Amino acid sequence: MKKCTLYLVLVAMAFVACTDKDTSDVGTSDFTEKEPTEVVFTNSQIYYLGDTSQEQSFDIWQIKFYTDMEIDELGNPIGPGSVMQLILNAPYEESQTPNIEQLEGVYLAQSNSGDYSNFTFIYGYLDILELPDGRHELPDGTFYASIPEGSKQMDIDLLDDGKLEIVNNADGTTTIKGTLIGKQCRKRNFSWSGVIEVKSEVKQEVPNSTIKSDIQIENITQALMQDKGDNFYLRDESYRDILIFLAEESISFEWGKPVGTGEVLRLELLVPWSTNIEAGDGIPAGRYTMMQRNADTSFDKANIVPFRAVSGLPNRFVAPYWAGSWYVGYVDGAWGENYARIDGGTVTVERGEDGSHRFICNLQDCSSPAFLVTTDTTITNDKIIIY
Repeated sequence: MKKCTLYLVLVAMAFVACTDKDTSDVGTSDFTEKEPTEVVFTNSQIYYLGDTSQEQSFDIWQIKFYTDMEIDELGNPIGPGSVMQLILNAPYEESQTPNIEQLEGVYLAQSNSGDYSNFTFIYGYLDILELPDGRHELPDGTFYASIPEGSKQMDIDLLDDGKLEIVNNADGTTTIKGTLIGKQCRKRNFSWSGVIEVKSEVKQEVPNSTIKSDIQIENITQALMQDKGDNFYLRDESYRDILIFLAEESISFEWGKPVGTGEVLRLELLVPWSTNIEAGDGIPAGRYTMMQRNADTSFDKANIVPFRAVSGLPNRFVAPYWAGSWYVGYVDGAWGENYARIDGGTVTVERGEDGSHRFICNLQDCSSPAFLVTTDTTITNDKIIIY
């Protein structure tokens, strides 16, 4: 066996709590408190989990410490040794990238399980994991574990009291030390010092718009229209939602979806309930104003009326969840580098005597400040597909 980085496999363990002691002779024997010792950890794994609550009020950091131990061929640590995990609530970092300056401070226990105040650590707790070989209890949150010599079983102490301090030193190192207390009613004095190497576990947010300047679409020649009916389930026959793809000639449609290479403008327009595009009514002439979404992406019912346009649904890029109005530059049937969620503006529809549709689109994407997406195109009846 050789020394190597510990892989924390916490499947087999023995959980020892302070209430497990035999109390039959309480009051008849002397009590001797074990002298606390300090565990100096030599290894660390530090993860930045970021704004997991999406409340922009705190960030989660996960810190794992362990002493040098041998491990077997399956990655199980063999004692003697100790491990510790800290789950910390640190100040929110706007960039959602690891910033160890935000980590510095004194941390106390949560006041309750719902307390995610800055500079608190999350209580230790047990997760239940059902595996083919049976039910296992795995520690999470903040905990300490000791592994006896020659053993793979961990004696887990779930920590819920005490304090710890993180100090960034002038030489570029960081010191983390403290005294934490858990279910075994013992002081866990610990320290670690070294250079923090952080692995970010924050999933990078996919942008809703990638365009960097105004877009004018000049070569739209065709349209696909689909009646989505009472798409918002108002059940009052007050409107009808019509999905429209305006596309270049190089785009074709399969199962109602654009394929090929070219520019596409996806629109959803609300028309009177009596409109029947399958019977040749087409889109009623008029000015359609883009609806503004609420913070939870919903619309006020009062705004779901004819002659409104549906703004793009944020953070949804794949059918059947892709919804509302979008601009997309397709490349070989997939989204290319340029696309934009439409968040504002108007669509004006004019009808020719021959039944043709003129679409005058003056739209704004979701950027701040917004970029314009515009087109002025006339689609003849023979270039309209009803899906």
